[in-house]
Amino acid sequence: MLNRLYINNYALIDELSIDLKPSFTSITGETGAGKSILISALGLILGERVEMKAIANIDKKCIVEGEFSIANYNLETFFVENDLDYINPTFIRREITPSGRTRSFVNDTPVSLNLLKILGSLLIDIHSQHQTLLLNSKDYQLKLVDTYCNHFDLELKFKSEFKLYIDKKNKLEELVENEKQISREFDYKKFLFDELEEANITLEDKLIEEELNKLENFEEIQQKLNHIHKISDTNDLSVTSLLSNIVITLDSIRKNDSNIEALSSRLNSIWIEFKDCISDLENLSSNYNVDFSPRDLLLLQERNNLISKLLQKHSVNNVEELLEIHSNLSIDLENYFNVDNSIELLKKECENAYERASVTAKKITKNRLNVLPNIENELHSLLSDLGMPNARVKILTNSFEKLNIKGYEYFIFSFSSNKGVKPMEISKIASGGELSRLMLCFKYILASKTNLPTVIFDEIDSGVSGEIAHKMADLMSRMSNSMQVISITHLPQVAAKGSVHLLVSKIESSNKEQTIIKELTSDERIYELAKMLSGKSITDSSLSNAKDLLNA
Repeated sequence: MLNRLYINNYALIDELSIDLKPSFTSITGETGAGKSILISALGLILGERVEMKAIANIDKKCIVEGEFSIANYNLETFFVENDLDYINPTFIRREITPSGRTRSFVNDTPVSLNLLKILGSLLIDIHSQHQTLLLNSKDYQLKLVDTYCNHFDLELKFKSEFKLYIDKKNKLEELVENEKQISREFDYKKFLFDELEEANITLEDKLIEEELNKLENFEEIQQKLNHIHKISDTNDLSVTSLLSNIVITLDSIRKNDSNIEALSSRLNSIWIEFKDCISDLENLSSNYNVDFSPRDLLLLQERNNLISKLLQKHSVNNVEELLEIHSNLSIDLENYFNVDNSIELLKKECENAYERASVTAKKITKNRLNVLPNIENELHSLLSDLGMPNARVKILTNSFEKLNIKGYEYFIFSFSSNKGVKPMEISKIASGGELSRLMLCFKYILASKTNLPTVIFDEIDSGVSGEIAHKMADLMSRMSNSMQVISITHLPQVAAKGSVHLLVSKIESSNKEQTIIKELTSDERIYELAKMLSGKSITDSSLSNAKDLLNA
C-alpha cells in the first residue's frame, strides 16, 4: 500500500508530499491542474522512462520517493532473492540528475530499472486513460483468464518446461546445421588428414634439414676435417709438436724472469686446450667416415621436400604446428562420426522436454476452460450492477497452430450490450462508456483474485455520467474493502464515494505556476462537489446535491 508520495522538482511541482490512506481516495481538480503529473511522477518509481523535458529546473536534481506498507503481501522471498533489505515500510526512490542520469533505490540499496519495474508491478496497478485499449489485447484477455484460474505455480512450471524445450530445440537445430556444414567439409578434411597420416610425421623430422645439409656437404666437410687433423697432429712439424716445443722451451727458462713465467703459463693453458680440441676434432672426423649411398641422400631429400610442402600448404612454420593440425583434423573427423549419435540423443531429450511441457499445458487448458462460464457469469453480474442488465460477454476459445509460451489456446472476448444483438469483438461494438465499464469489471475481477496492494484509476469513468457513475463508484468502493483504491476523476459521484478527497490545483506566482495538493475537510468537500456539479456558479441547489452525495 502506498503511504506517502514525495515529489521534488518535477513538472509543475516544486516540492510536494502526499499522505495516502488505505481505503478509497478520490482525487479531483480542474483540467490542467496537474492530476496527470502525479501519475507520471509515480510512474518514475515504478520503473517508467524519464522524460527530461518534465524536469522543472534542469539545474537541480529531481527526486520522487514512495513509502509502501508491504507487511501483508508475501514479498519476503522477492526481497531475499534480490538481496534487498526487507523492511516495513519500504522506501523506493528515483533520482534524475541535471545531466539526465537516473539512479534507483529500494531502502537505500541501488537497484536496476528492470528490478524496479518488477517490484512496482507487485505493489501498484495503474490504469491510465489509454489502457482501456488493452481490452482488445489477446494477452490481456488471457491474463484475466489465468488470473481467475489462480494457477500461478502451474504457469511458472509450464514456462520453465517450455523454455527448456525451446533451448533443446535450438541446440538440436544448431547441431543439425553444424552436421550439414561438417558434411560439406568432411571430404576435404579427410583428404588433408589422410595426407598427414600417410606422411607419418614425427618430432624427429625436425632434424631432417640439418642431416640433409650434412650429407649434401659430406665430402667437403670430411676433406677439410682431415686436412685440419693432418696439419695439427700427424708429424714433427704439426701445430701440436711446434706448440709443445714452445711450451717446453719456455718452461726451462721461466724461473729466470717473472714475465717469462706468466707467458709460459698462458701458453701451457693454450696447449692443453688445443690438445682437447684435437681430440674433439678426431671424434667429429670419425662421424664422417660412415658409408652412405646416394639413395640415402635421395630419400632424405624427398622427405625434406614433403615436409616443406606440407608446412607451406598448411601455412605453418614448424613440425610441431603440423602435428597439431593433424590432431585437430582427427578430432573434427571423430566429431563428424559422433554427430549422428548426438543428434539422436538430443532429439529424444527434445521430445521428452516437449512432452513434459505439453502435459502441464493441458492441465492449464483444463483449468482455463473450466472457469470460462464463471468469468462470463461474473462479468454479466458486474455489468448489470453498472446499468447494463442485458449485456453479455462471450469468451471464444481459439487454438494456436502449435504449443507456445502461452499454452495451447488464446481467447477472444466478444461483447453485446443489447438483447438480440450477436456478441462481437469488443473493439467493434463497445462505445466509450461501455469500454470504461468493461475495463472496471476486468480490474475488479483481477484485483479480487490477486493480492495486489494498490489500484490507481486515472479517469476510468470517462464517458459515463449520472446513475452509472454512482454504480462505478460503488464498485470501486467495494474494491477498497480489500485493497487501497485511488481514483482520479471528473465525476462528483465518484469523488463523493472516496473516504478521502484530495484536490489538485494550480497556483500562480509572479514568475511561475505550481501544482499543489491538499486533503479536503468535510465542508471543503461539499464546496468542491458543488463546483463539480454546477461549475463556478455555486447555488444552494448544488450545495444541497453535494451534501446528498456525501450522505449517500
